[in-house]
This record gives sequence, structure tokens and C-alpha cells, in this order.
Amino acid sequence: MPDLLAELRSCTERIIRDHATNDPWRTSSQLLGEILPAWQTTDTRWTDEVAEAVAYTRAITTLALTYRDELSSTLTRYHRQRHADLTDTVTSIGTGRGPVNADLGALAKGPVALHRELEAHPTALTLLLDGDAWTSLTDRRTGVRALAAIAVLADGFDVRLVASPRVRRHLSKRYPTWTECHLDLTASRDRSPHTDHAETAETPWEVIRDLDTEPGKRRLLGNLDTEYARSYRDLIHDHTIDIAEGTISRYVLNLEDRELVTVDRRSQHNTVQLTDLGQSTVQQCLDDNYDLVHPDQRRFDGSLTGTPQQFTSTVSPLRVGEETPAPDEWVATTGDPDEDADYVQWLTEPTNAPRNLHKRFGTVAHDEAITLIDDHPQPLDDGRVAYLSHIDDETLIVLQWGGPLATLGRLAGALLSEKALSNILTPTRLGQEFEAIDEPSQTVPTARILRRGHQIGWCSDAEITYDAWRERITTVRDRLLAQVAELTHSDDTAARSDLFKDLHGLIASATQLYHAVGIDLTTTIRVPDTGALARNQTRLQNLCEFLAKTAPKQSVYGVHSGYRMLFEERPAKLCRRLPYEPEHDATIDLTMSWVVTGPTITECHDEITTTLSRELTTVREAIADGTEHAPTLEIPVVDGTTYPAIRRVIDEVAMTHDIQWTPRERQRLVRLCLRSFGPADTSSACPYDVVASLLRALNESRTPTLGVVERAAATLPPERFRPELTPTATKLYATLLRANGPLGRSELIEQADISASSYDRRLSDIRDLDRVTPVQQGGHRRWTTTNPTPYPKTPPVTAWLSTNSNQPVLPLVTPRQPTTSAGPNSPPPVRTERDDRGRWDRQPPISILTEPGADADHTIRPMTNANTSRQPNSHTYPIPDTRDHPNTMPPTPHPTTAVATPQTQLPNGGEK
Repeated sequence: MPDLLAELRSCTERIIRDHATNDPWRTSSQLLGEILPAWQTTDTRWTDEVAEAVAYTRAITTLALTYRDELSSTLTRYHRQRHADLTDTVTSIGTGRGPVNADLGALAKGPVALHRELEAHPTALTLLLDGDAWTSLTDRRTGVRALAAIAVLADGFDVRLVASPRVRRHLSKRYPTWTECHLDLTASRDRSPHTDHAETAETPWEVIRDLDTEPGKRRLLGNLDTEYARSYRDLIHDHTIDIAEGTISRYVLNLEDRELVTVDRRSQHNTVQLTDLGQSTVQQCLDDNYDLVHPDQRRFDGSLTGTPQQFTSTVSPLRVGEETPAPDEWVATTGDPDEDADYVQWLTEPTNAPRNLHKRFGTVAHDEAITLIDDHPQPLDDGRVAYLSHIDDETLIVLQWGGPLATLGRLAGALLSEKALSNILTPTRLGQEFEAIDEPSQTVPTARILRRGHQIGWCSDAEITYDAWRERITTVRDRLLAQVAELTHSDDTAARSDLFKDLHGLIASATQLYHAVGIDLTTTIRVPDTGALARNQTRLQNLCEFLAKTAPKQSVYGVHSGYRMLFEERPAKLCRRLPYEPEHDATIDLTMSWVVTGPTITECHDEITTTLSRELTTVREAIADGTEHAPTLEIPVVDGTTYPAIRRVIDEVAMTHDIQWTPRERQRLVRLCLRSFGPADTSSACPYDVVASLLRALNESRTPTLGVVERAAATLPPERFRPELTPTATKLYATLLRANGPLGRSELIEQADISASSYDRRLSDIRDLDRVTPVQQGGHRRWTTTNPTPYPKTPPVTAWLSTNSNQPVLPLVTPRQPTTSAGPNSPPPVRTERDDRGRWDRQPPISILTEPGADADHTIRPMTNANTSRQPNSHTYPIPDTRDHPNTMPPTPHPTTAVATPQTQLPNGGEK
């Protein structure tokens, strides 16, 4: 801001001279009378903002009229000092370092108000947003202050932001409210995508009715959006549209003439998006097959006829009175790929899909980790189907476990599906010759970065253009998927081994490309029957080996394949690498995060960790003995149902939706979620239900209270809310939470849809709950719920000791454990921590990561601040019953981490 104010100073002085006399004091007084009419009022004291604005106006007027453009070197010593002081006042206003340390209010009342009042046409300010600075910003408050300053400037200037698509997506995700208020308005003003005209119910049909013989134009229109513009070259490669290259431009011009789309021709590649009329036309006049449907016919069919589609995979818009299915029920209904359904389907595309499905699956994932979540996913109708979802810079894949080979095939098919290639890995995002993945620090050609850095397979000199690569990679994909169908149940070990290698290479190549263009990948593997895994050691080992073999291959260090750096031993492969010099304490990133969900999947935590650790100890010999230096690869295995994991989910939702919960409110929300979505004998909860409840509560309030969140939770299926209660008791409690007032016996029976006998048996189960209370109305007893009240603060430990107790009061200490140098030939250590539900109060072991010759201290500290970032290291021990100890905080979390680094041998023979 000081630099901007310094650049603006000459412009401000010029407009003051154009509107002023030669008397600085009189001029500044006149200006203050215009921009701060109450500045001379003696009835009220000046605020800091007013005082600093007055000081600014006096200073800038004096500089403009007294010193003008005179060089400071020509001034006397007194005037040089005065000139410097006035300049400092002008360039520090509103920064917190001004004359009275005022904030942005002084900026608004000073230079912004001055330019707004004096300029007929606002001065243009072009601000270039630093992409690396914004995307790597850890403190969200800094970003909020910067965006607030930009908003204040826009009140008096023509502010023009220059930001890359990556930064725009980052701002939309992390600061959604600000982006919606400002950037979207800017886009509308510049490109006018939303046509302002009186639109009647008949207008969309009149505009599109003559396209009944133009299926290509209808497909093009149906695959555009009002929010995101698509380039011509992306539309050419979209298999759903299926229009020749020379036809796209002609079709777009025709749709533009109809005011259905708007075209931005300012950049190198033209982009197109829907107008408001275009969106209404698509919604009212096109069905899922892009056929014309009159709006009246659509309304008639929706309310009076049955389902128009033949197959369950073809989804019609939500009918009047039809309830949206539960998210898990929706996902399980895949349709039949042998009939009309696709093997890869969009997770959130159909109009009657449950809302917030993308957030439901994406929020629970810990970045660059394997997250285990106890849930009860319904088996998919057809396990061969995989789901794909992409919003902003995040892509999700949801599939069902079907054994190692089948699951690898489903994952490869989703990552490189026609949907993914047409909408995610597009020419615009990758570049026609992959120029979008170039690293500024690399001077080697892009083709070498692809092949010898990222180790992209099937990318010869003939496939370094997007079209050639896509044709080659889809051919390879189809060939390997055909082999998956043949060899899934085959005993041909050699053929299966070769197929595993090819699929791993194909998946690693795909995830490297996703990562290179800034897309966060998360794969969710649903295991509906974890009991079968527990009973069959071979099946359990297959899952563990799958994760241990697949997760490390999805790793990267800069432009270098992490797996090739650490584990590759074949000389021919090692020769085909780019040179690198790893920084000290550098770590390798994962290109894909993992979520594994099943009824009791967290009980497989130790087996998964052990197998993963064993795999990560097999680093190349040159790295193991210290001859070659390489970054560290850590893959945390996180229990996603624990207290800190639920707290992280709440913090993530709060950050995304700008919810101003206090730390105390967040703590109480965590305890509410543990009580509402987890078994009574554990301190855990299903994070999927937490996300669903919070998002539903946001429909009622921008800052939902505990009562609002629990009322939203009561709308979940009975088996997901308060699982310690019987289904009948849960229905009764949920009915009371959703009711607008007290309910009597007959009303509860009717609204909860239960029998009278069930009511009589289960009433005692809910009347003992904290919020349920009886009231008397008209001589009859009714039931209602009260507002949640804060729990009393937990007394200190000494309050539970008898005055005659001989137990000493133990001091609180911070454990430290020094490290020693690791042996050169030692295998990497395993940092293991498992959730011991029966011993929640045990102090977790201190996990220390070392390198040869390194010393480190690892200090365990109490958790004092809310964690507002998506950190993978949040696996910890559960807490005791929340109603008994409401303020007990868990120990600092330590993730279970498999680490590919040397290991320390303790003097007693143990391993650290």
C-alpha cells in the first residue's frame, strides 16, 4: 500500500492543483468540507480514521501547492525534513503505521474520498496479483486485509485486477464471498455475459425452437456454462459435443446472434459462455439428450407423468414433490454400463443429484495422506462404475474396491476418461505443446521435462503435441482396460504382473500431469464390507499392498518423479532423469490424496501402516547408505474420525464459507458432532455427516449456532444421527428438533411416522437427553427441545483431589527427546501411532524425523489455537466422554507416518 500511495501521489497533487487556490490551508479546509462534512463538528470526538484523513489532506495539499515539483535537494534543511514528514504521512495512511495508526477507514476517508469527489472519471489502478504469494499464503487474515484494501480502493478508483486462472480459482475457493461480490461483478461489467432484457416464459422457446434440426448447436449450447468460459480449442476436443474444428466458430456465432452466448475475443484464444437467457433456455428447453422440450411440456411431464427415462442412469430433472435421495443412496445408484450407463460418470452433473456432493467427498480428505473413515457406504449397483467430479482446481474420483487389479483399472479409466480429457486435462490447461507445465526455473525443453522430469510414459517425440498425445494415451488406456477385463480373475501371473506395471505407469503419468497444472487430486475407495477383509487375511493384505504399492508412485519433487528419485534401481531408467540438487530437509509431495472408507476400516490402520512402512524402507541402496542424497517421502495414515480430524473439517468449512465462529464455539461444535455422529462408547464421528450437517445449516444462517447445526443434523437418515439411540428414538428426537413448538403424543406419533406402541417404549430413551424437556399446555403434557447451553468449565486437576490426599500435584512438563545420528545402512524408521480407544489419556510417543548427521528436538505442546488449514497430520487419540469433561483437550496430534529416511538405533537395541 505505501508503494501504491507513492505512485498515486503525483496524480493526487495534480488534481488538487486543478481544483485549488495557492493557499494550502484554505484549500485543504475546503476539501475536507467536501469529503468529511462533519470534520469541524465539536460535538463528537474524531475517530482515528477521521484524524488520519485530516492529516493526509493537509499533507497532500501542502505538497501539491507549496512544494509542487521542486526537488528536495534544493530545499533548506528545515524544508527537506518537513517535506519528508509530509511524504511519510501521505504514503502511510490506512496502513496501521500512519500518524495515529488508523486502519483502512482512514484510506477510505482520505485519498479514496478525495479522488471520488474531485475526479469526473476515476483513475485506473491496475493491480497484478502475485500468484505464488497468494497461493502460498498461510495466514488467511493477511489475505482478507489485502482484499479489503482492494475493495476500499474500488470505491474511488477504477481498479483492474490482473490474475492468472490459478489465482482466480484460489481466490474463489478461499475467499468466496469477496470473489462473488467483486470479481464476478468485474467479469459482468467487462464481458457482459448476462444479457439485461425482459425475459418472459416464452422467450427461451422462441429463441431456440428452430434448432430442432441442429443437434450440434444444441449439444454445444448444453455443454456451456454461465460461470466458466470455455475456449474454442477445448470445445473441439470435447467428445460430448463432437463437432468438427471448422464448425465450432460458425455455431458459436449463430448462438451469439441469438443472445444465448457471449464471446470474449480479447485474449489469444476466444472463449464462450452462456448468458442468462442461454442458461434459462438450456434449463427449460433441453433435456438430458439435448433434445428440444417445450417448457410447458416439461412442467406437465414433471408433475403428472412417471419417469420418462428407460434406464436409471439417465436422470431427468427433479420432479415436483420428489425428494432428493440421500447422498450415499444416490452414489450407489449407478445404472448398468452394459445397457445405457457410462463406466465413468459425473458425480454432480444431473439436476436432481444431491447438493454439495463434491464438498462432501472433498472436505474430509487430508492433503497428501491416506485418510481412513469409518462409514457404511452402500455397495454400488455396478462396482465397475467410477465417479468423477471437478470444481475449480480440485478433482475427485470415487470408486469401489474390487481387488487390486480391477481397482487400478477403474482408477486409470477415470483419470484418463473422455470426460476428464474433455473437461479437465484440456488443451487450454495443458497447452497445445504442453507449454503450460513449464517451470520458470527449468531451462530444458518441455519435452525433456515431460519425459525425464515427470517421467510421463507413452510420450515420444511424435506425441509432444496435445492432439497426438491424446490419441496415443487413449489407445493405451483402451488396450489396458481390455486386459483388465481379461486378467482380473486369471491365473496367468506373468501377464498380470506386466499389466500391474503398465497400469501403475499410466496412473503415475496421469497424476503427474494433474499436479503439473495445479489440480489437487483425491481418490475415495469405498469398501462396503470391511468385515470380509477382517475375516480373510489374504483380502486384507491385498488392500494393504495396493495402497503401499500405488500411493508412493504418485509423488513428485518439483518437476521430478518422487518414486523414480527414491526407489528406481534399473540403470536404464536412472540414466533418463533430469539432474537435481535437493534442498536440506526437503520433502517429496504426493500428487494424489487418498480416502478409504468402510464400516470398520480404521481397525485396519496398523496393517496398512506396517505394509506401507515396509514398502518405503526399500529405497535405492545408494540412498540408504548415504551415497546419494534425496528428499524425504512421508505418507501419513490418518484416522479421519477423531477429535482433531473433526475439528479440521469444521475449520475447513468455516474458512471456505467465511463463518465467524469463535474458538469456543468450534470446540462445542466438535463435541456436538462427536455426540451426534459416533457410537456412544467412542470419541469418534463420521466426517461425512459433519460436512452434510454444516452445509445444510448454512442454508438457514450464515453463522449457524449449535442449535441450528443439530437441527440440520436431524434431517439425516435415522441410522446416521445419534447412532447410540434406537431408530425409533432417533426419529422422535429428530422430530422434536425440527418442530416449531412443543408436540404432544399424537403429533409426535404422526410426524415421526411411528406406531403408538413404539412411542410408549422409546419415550424414556429421549426424555433423559439434555435438550428434551416437558411443558404443560392446556392441561396436557407436551415435549420440546431447549437451546443448547454451554457446559461449565472443567475444574483444575486439584479440584478432584481430597484435601487429605497424599497424592502430589504433578507439574506440567514439555517432554524432549534428543536424536542421534543414524547409521548409514539402517533401514528407514516407521513413525507409528494408533488410535487406542481404550486408553485415550495415554501420552503419544514422540516421533522424530532425522537425516544422517542431523540433530533435532521434537517438542510436544498443548493445542492452543484453531487450525484453519487442511493439514494431514491430525491423527490423534480420542477424548473421554464429552459430557463428563467438556473442556478436556486431546494431546497434540502425531500422524502415523511411513517415512523413507534412515533409522536411528538406540543404545538399548530399540528403534527410534
